[in-house]
Amino acid sequence: MASLKSQASKGVIWTAAERFGQQLIQAVIFVILARLLTPEDFGLIAMLMIFFAVSQSFIDSGMGQALIRLKEITDEDRSTVFWFNLLLSLVFYGLLYLGAPAIASFYDRPELVDLTRVMGLAVIFFGIAIVQRSEMTQQLEFKKQAFAQIPAVTIAGITSVTLAYLGYGVWALAVQYLLLALVSSLILWIQQPAKIHFAFYKESFKNLFGFGYKLLLSGLLNTVFSNIYRLVIGKFFAAATLGFYTQAQNVRKLASQNLISVIQKVTYPLLSKTADDPKRMKRGYRQVIQTSTFIIFPGMVLLFIFAEPLMIYVLGEQWQPAAPFLQLICVYGILYHLHAINLNVLKVMGRSDLFLQLEILKKTNTTIGILVGLQFGIWGLLIAQVCTSYIALFINTYYTAKFIGYSIKEQVTDVLQVAKLAIPMVLFASILQVLIPAASIWMLLLFLIGSGLVYFFSNLIFKSNTANLVFEMMAPYLPAKLNKVLQS
Repeated sequence: MASLKSQASKGVIWTAAERFGQQLIQAVIFVILARLLTPEDFGLIAMLMIFFAVSQSFIDSGMGQALIRLKEITDEDRSTVFWFNLLLSLVFYGLLYLGAPAIASFYDRPELVDLTRVMGLAVIFFGIAIVQRSEMTQQLEFKKQAFAQIPAVTIAGITSVTLAYLGYGVWALAVQYLLLALVSSLILWIQQPAKIHFAFYKESFKNLFGFGYKLLLSGLLNTVFSNIYRLVIGKFFAAATLGFYTQAQNVRKLASQNLISVIQKVTYPLLSKTADDPKRMKRGYRQVIQTSTFIIFPGMVLLFIFAEPLMIYVLGEQWQPAAPFLQLICVYGILYHLHAINLNVLKVMGRSDLFLQLEILKKTNTTIGILVGLQFGIWGLLIAQVCTSYIALFINTYYTAKFIGYSIKEQVTDVLQVAKLAIPMVLFASILQVLIPAASIWMLLLFLIGSGLVYFFSNLIFKSNTANLVFEMMAPYLPAKLNKVLQS
């Protein structure tokens, strides 16, 4: 297990560097764009994201996941996946181009026709590098991915800010999305050129698609329903309302979902190596849940407490209505990582059929929630999202308990054991916000740093097993003096 822990540590660091280095740049870019553009501009782009996300799901899911699961990837496998995904990319761009007027008519926004046709090119750009992304993940080459994503985010972001400053409005966001896809894919090809034969191998396709098509369908369902709230809000409410909801989601993703992506990306190829040993896999997943909760729980709590000053002083006063959206999103975001971690078990076990069954069951649950919640307006819709998320958690944990003996009761116990470590920080932050509410960006920053220090030192004092594990994983990348303090 030591070797797996070492690999996990390196993988988490470089994947986190990719995600959070990328997100740090994007956060700066986003703050600038939020002050240059309107909530309606962001809402218009959000209306289209479900269509791009569905297209991308066909490209990223299935065959890419099947490649990652292989012990050795051959040129035949690379060629088969490349040509299959390129064909899918071209087909979906064609559908987006032809369907653009229908999309614009659905939302009653004529400007969406040109936006759809231009932004849709990103589907092709993402598709041409699927082999590189999958192979780098399979080989745990997260450093290369970091070196591809961060320059791409920087170039796309600077271009977007320039266009926004020059008054191009929503097109600044459209160009940002397009450039991110193009530049990242080009860099991946430069880093790791793939030997692609001008041929399609039926046997390779049969093996890969046999596993991958169920994950593809599952990924498609998940993508549709992950974006379904944007579709519903965009259809039944103002574009600005969708802009508020989208930016609240973006803030939550920065603090939570990107770490979840890091964990999924690293643990899937690593824990695939323990698929023949359920006890060892359970130990691994317990550590994954505990360490991710150690970081995600305090982050979500702080976002909930400081939601309003965060929106006002970081993004600007025009974003104040998004604060209650963010607080409700944090209520389910606090346990969102458990969904992804439990579903990884089925992928590691190779049970993509059960993965698909669970997705169908959860989406039925989500559909009922939307139909009921919509009757009570935007807040009813958001409360329904919280409720259906917790119901889905029980569904996701069913097979985890069956295959590796890690029940929902044990998972909740592990989460609570870690969450209680944040009690001093929660009390400190809550008292500050009640007695002396943050009245500037500097006060907010001071409160956040102070809360973080309370959490850090309370964990040093209590010396929990989870804190020790997190500090141990970080040890090779921290200054020697700090390591001595952590180990004392």
